[in-house]
Parts: sequence; C-alpha cells; structure tokens
Amino acid sequence: MNNLQNTSATPRHTAVIVLGMHRSGTSALAGLLHELGIEMGQSLMSGRVDENEKGFWEHEKIVSIHERLLAHFGSGWSDTRPLPQDWVTQDFTRQCQDEICHVLKKDFGSQSLWALKDPRMCRLMSLWMPVFDRLGIEPLFLCIVRNPLEVAASLQRRDSMANDHALLLWLQYNLAAVESTAGCRRRFLTFARLLEQGVPLLNDILRGWSLLPAGLSEDSAGTGTLLSKDLRHHVVSDRAMGSDDTVPGEVNRLYRLLFNAAASGTEVDVGEWQTIRDSCLESARLLNPWLGLSEALRQDLASRNTRYEELRLESEKLALGLQHAEALVKEREVHVQVLEKALQEAQARKGLIRRGWQILRREGVAGIRQRLGS
Repeated sequence: MNNLQNTSATPRHTAVIVLGMHRSGTSALAGLLHELGIEMGQSLMSGRVDENEKGFWEHEKIVSIHERLLAHFGSGWSDTRPLPQDWVTQDFTRQCQDEICHVLKKDFGSQSLWALKDPRMCRLMSLWMPVFDRLGIEPLFLCIVRNPLEVAASLQRRDSMANDHALLLWLQYNLAAVESTAGCRRRFLTFARLLEQGVPLLNDILRGWSLLPAGLSEDSAGTGTLLSKDLRHHVVSDRAMGSDDTVPGEVNRLYRLLFNAAASGTEVDVGEWQTIRDSCLESARLLNPWLGLSEALRQDLASRNTRYEELRLESEKLALGLQHAEALVKEREVHVQVLEKALQEAQARKGLIRRGWQILRREGVAGIRQRLGS
C-alpha cells in the first residue's frame, strides 16, 4: 500500500516516470522513490554483482516490451540511429501499447500512485503518451541528469563503449526526454545532488506536486538507505568537462541548460533549448547516413566477434577432446605393451611345453626324469 497520498483536489491515477540516460543514476532515484513508499510493481529486475547491486528497479515485463519493440525495428538501447518515422503508427507498436495497458491494469490498477523507470523510455515516450491518455493516468516526470563524461566513463567500464558513442547517446537520450515531456509536469535534478540531499530533495519535489509522504516530518533529513556516495564510481568536475575538447559543443550546452534547470528547480530556457535542438537536428540530418553505416559495421563486427568466440570455444573443445584422445592412446599403448609381454611369456611357455612333449614321445618318462636330474 502506498505511503504517499495524492492530495490534489481532483484525484486521479498518477505515475511518476523516471527519465534519464543509462548510468545516470536512474536506479538510485527509482530505488529512493520506492523507499519513500511509491509502488513500482512486483516484477522488478534484481541487481547484478558489480552493476546496480541494490537493484535496477525496472519492471521486467515493461523492459521486455521495450526491448522487443526496439529489436522489431532493428534497433537497441545503444543504437544512435533514429527509429523509422512511422514507427508509432505501425501495427507492432499498437500491439506493444495494448500489452503495456494490460500490464499497468494488472499491476497498478488498484494504485492511485505508482512509478516506472527504464532509460529506454526517454526515446519511447511517443509509445507511452497514448497509453497514459487511454488509461486516464497523469504522468509526472523526474528527469535525472549526470555529467556526460561520468556517464561515458561508466559505459566504457561496463560495455567497453567508445567515448564519442557514449556522448552521442547521452545527447540523444536527454534531448528526447526534454522534448517528449514538454508541457508536462516535470522536474530536473542532478545525480550529484541526489546523492547529497536524497530524501529532503525528493520530499520538496513530491510536495510541490501535492504528493505528501506519510510518516515523514517536514524536517526529515538523510539521503535514504539505498544511497551512498560509493554509487558514484566516476567523478568528473564540471570545470574539467568544460575544458575537454573531446566533448561536443551541443553536449556541453545541453548539460549546462539541464544543470541550471535542476539547480534552480525551474524549467529549461526555451530559447536556448530550441537553439540546441535545431543544431542537433541539422547535425543529425547530415550524420544519419554515416550513423547507419557505422551501426551496420558495428553489428557486422559484433557478429564476427560472436562467431570468433563460438569458433574459439569450439577450438577449445576440440583441443580438450584431442588431449583426451591422446591420453587414451597412451593408456592403450601401455595396455598393448603389457599384452605383448604377456604374449611373449605365453609363447615362451608354449615352446617349453612343446619341447617337453617331444622329449616325452622320444625318450619317455625316464628320459625326462634323467634330464631333470642332470
């Protein structure tokens, strides 16, 4: 049961949607929301050793739908290419929307307030907005932002992703999150500030949305049991990022824009946002053919690497089989030597017996006794 109550004058189903690029602190934010009493469903992905050990806080069925949708259009979470222009109106997309509605009704139908988190939602909000309308859900968006170079370092460590690739993904995810939630109720916050302020920060945001955390006092402090500064394995100062020539200008400008919105608790500057968006759209128009070629080459390389790994494993199995065969051959050689020796001994005994019979026939028992006696 929710510990948070919707105190608005016109109660309705409310969903807090956590948006942000992968490795930006979305799991920490979602985990803290759950700690404050917001329902996130029963089918949550468990954490993995060395990666979100405290949990991903992602609904497995929702993530599965997202992954199948992206795969259907030949894409994935790390693909920098845009989805087809008509992807929202295609039958498969509508089927995915029906599946999402079924999951939400089943898991959250009795909840007035709940939350979802999956970074893929940044780029798939066109899938979700009709679902919210169909089910009478008001989405409230928490957009978490992290220093792009910290995100790139984390992706390099986890996925061996190139710095340029990670920065382009950061730009695309955050651009999509901002554009797709324009006009909705939303708040921006930074990963660093979440780790520093935790519960008080979220309390302020939730109260601003007329969501009252029951059982928490006005002066409640702390960051929450799920949060610790150890979650931030990669730390890059904003000053260092500003002087880094490897960071594209649009990435720098968008980060500054979102950082300022998070620090002030206000909306993004629309004029600056439109300038950044238009610049990125023009760049995308020029880059998309090359991104397609790059992605095709990446997939080909991945396929070759997979095949190489399969051949390597097969080679290892053959080598082990050969070693086993060589051991069997050596073992059998030893057996053959033993048998040959036994055969030689048997032949020698056979020779002695044959000579004994010859003497017996020729000289009789007396002759044998005489020979043995001599």
